[in-house]
Amino acid sequence: MRKFAMILLLFVTLTSAYSQKGNVNGIIRFEDGQPAVSAIIQVREINKNGITDIDGKYLLSELPYGQYTLDIRSIEAEDKTLILVVDKPSQTFDIPVRRAVMNLSEVLVSSVSRKRDIETRGFAVNVIETQKTAVQSVQTNELLDRTAGVRIRQDGGMGSRINYNINGMSGDAVKIFIDGMPASNFGSSFSLNSIPPSLIERIEIYKGVVPGYLAEDALGGAINIVLKQRRSRSLSTSYSAGSFNTHKWDINGNYRWKNGLTLDMSAFYNYSDNNYKVWGEDIYFVDYQGVITESEGKKVKRFHDAYSSAGLKAGVGFTDVKWADQFLLGAILSQDYKEVQNGATMRVVYGDRHTRRNSAVITLKYLKKNFLTEGLTLSLDAAHSYLKRQAIDTVGIMHDWAGPIRYPDGSFVKYSSGAEVGSAKTLAINRDDTNTARLNLDYAVNDNNRIYFNYLLNDFQRDAYDPLEPPALQKLANTRDLQKNIVSVTYENLAFDSRLRTNLFYKHYFQKVTSNEPYLDAGQYKLDIFRKYVDYGGYGLTFSYALRDNFFILGSAEKTLRLPNANELFGNVADNLLPPSKELEPERSFNANLGFNYRFSTGNHYFNTNASFFYRDTKGMIREAIRTGSFVYTQFENLEDVMTTGVDAELNYNYSDRFSFRFNISKFDVLFNTKYDAQGNPYLFYRMQIRNEPSLKFSTNLSYKVKNLLLDGSETTFHFNSLYVKGFLRNWPNVGSSNLSRIPTQYPIDLGLAYTFPSGKFVLSCDVKNIANIQVYDNFGLQKPGRAVYAKLSYFIL
Repeated sequence: MRKFAMILLLFVTLTSAYSQKGNVNGIIRFEDGQPAVSAIIQVREINKNGITDIDGKYLLSELPYGQYTLDIRSIEAEDKTLILVVDKPSQTFDIPVRRAVMNLSEVLVSSVSRKRDIETRGFAVNVIETQKTAVQSVQTNELLDRTAGVRIRQDGGMGSRINYNINGMSGDAVKIFIDGMPASNFGSSFSLNSIPPSLIERIEIYKGVVPGYLAEDALGGAINIVLKQRRSRSLSTSYSAGSFNTHKWDINGNYRWKNGLTLDMSAFYNYSDNNYKVWGEDIYFVDYQGVITESEGKKVKRFHDAYSSAGLKAGVGFTDVKWADQFLLGAILSQDYKEVQNGATMRVVYGDRHTRRNSAVITLKYLKKNFLTEGLTLSLDAAHSYLKRQAIDTVGIMHDWAGPIRYPDGSFVKYSSGAEVGSAKTLAINRDDTNTARLNLDYAVNDNNRIYFNYLLNDFQRDAYDPLEPPALQKLANTRDLQKNIVSVTYENLAFDSRLRTNLFYKHYFQKVTSNEPYLDAGQYKLDIFRKYVDYGGYGLTFSYALRDNFFILGSAEKTLRLPNANELFGNVADNLLPPSKELEPERSFNANLGFNYRFSTGNHYFNTNASFFYRDTKGMIREAIRTGSFVYTQFENLEDVMTTGVDAELNYNYSDRFSFRFNISKFDVLFNTKYDAQGNPYLFYRMQIRNEPSLKFSTNLSYKVKNLLLDGSETTFHFNSLYVKGFLRNWPNVGSSNLSRIPTQYPIDLGLAYTFPSGKFVLSCDVKNIANIQVYDNFGLQKPGRAVYAKLSYFIL
């Protein structure tokens, strides 16, 4: 009886142990720290398998306790077999793999696997990977400008204000994100204008419909900058110098201990005099009596346009531990200084006005897969940012393009106000406090169905004051508050053996605007108290259908809304924006896209092409325009009805991983679609292209790689880039010949090379921009730099 009891106890124990199950997750990485995407993990004993996502992460769920043999298979990696013991309810098992020696077609397929996964989910999206361009002397905005459907419009050289245009939608209709968080939180000194490509893993460009996890009112599209998640230990730095006394430096490093503790730091510094030459119809000279002399094509140097920025980003926390996939606390400190050379056009010249910005940001990120229950992923991001912006204008000396204007005795001609802009001297300061929180929940119901919930809270507060204002005015509370809440729910379904992927989503927007602005009334200072509320819902769908494994049909449609932002509503003296425009209404739009993505390879030849047709019907489009009768300020306006149609397409070709070619074209007609004004009079520019808006652009990029040039084991890459932008009008057509100033057609060409030394640790590059030194314009005829030469040295220490 005793023996029987012992046998029974042993049997129950073994049965209980066998009935226990555990979940195993981890990351499959290469030796350089990069994730192995779409790797297959097969469990031999029970015929169970899993696949890694775009971050190299996998999950094997409900494995009975015991010992198993895992087979790892990937087109990128050498096959690997290892033993796994499951003896816990949940455990992490990271797997290192070695890259396989592959033929060209396999190399090219693997290199685009992550990019392709994003580009075939139903959204009209392009992905830029920065591995090759990070060592070149290029800015992040230049990479964006080479993409189909994207036009980057800049007021001048380094540090000047930038407007992002995606398929004819521009301004804040295009949202910018850094790791999924609104970039506006970080201030202009930590932005696409200053972040070097070497800090960036990839750039996702959504045209029109935006995925719910970004949770913003992005009516025209979005640009998401994904910063590098480096391997367990890395350190690199780079320095570049070139024309116009331009200098750029950055350093990046991180370290991860075995217990999961992770430290990540990066820093950068940028400087340029921006003293390039300008010429043309807006360049003229004025004497002390106000007599104007035309420049007659004479070239003059910009003399008050210097820019500098510096930033430090640091993070500490834990990664890939039991209680969190990521738990990171971070801080970003940045500042910039910008001299202001001209007003809204080049007809108004400054010589002393300048701006300063300082920002401090604290961030928190928490990510946990299988949170509380199997299949539920929780992602929480929070940030608090403080931004101080100041405009300094206290000298008031008149300038033209030759410099200060002087009387015959040599003394300076001055404005009676004592300032170059406005009616009085200013040391105006804006202090912005922003709190942002984003919650994402992703629940996998089963292999074919997922539900996403996303919530974004953005609370903005600004107080403005000027120490030079009258004391009575300073005593009044001059504040502006803006709160935005966005909730979205998305349902995703896979059908027909995962060939059809559909997303249905609903978004709800809420905004509260509060403004307390002082004004003078009959000799008394009073407060103008303004309140406004917006409450609106939107919805849409996306689909992706694989006709073949390499051919996808993509489509999307949505009814959406875009809320006015703080600068549009409240103005910003530092950027020559006239405050305020509180009467602005939200933009409302119906957006639709239909396109395809196709790739194939044969022998050493690899091809990829994609195209997208788009339609936008926008009510109340918010546009920046020069204030009537002013060459100093711009302000924002609502256009009643604007219809946008067009197409963008891209072709990529690669031969033997030595020669690559890319061509893209974008055609977008942005037409004023209101026939009559409020009095019933017909608009003369009905169905005409809206002002200051290009309609056609294309770009070409070539690169050729040579191995063992000068040194065995070295690699030299030559590259060529060209951009064509068709000419367009600064102002509305059909409103008089005096207003028909035209931005001419532009065709700048860039050349460059990058030399990688045999060790792979040093890369030396040289780039020549705008080699023909042609005039290049964007916004309201503001000329950008001509020919420029830059050199860059990159050093990969670890």
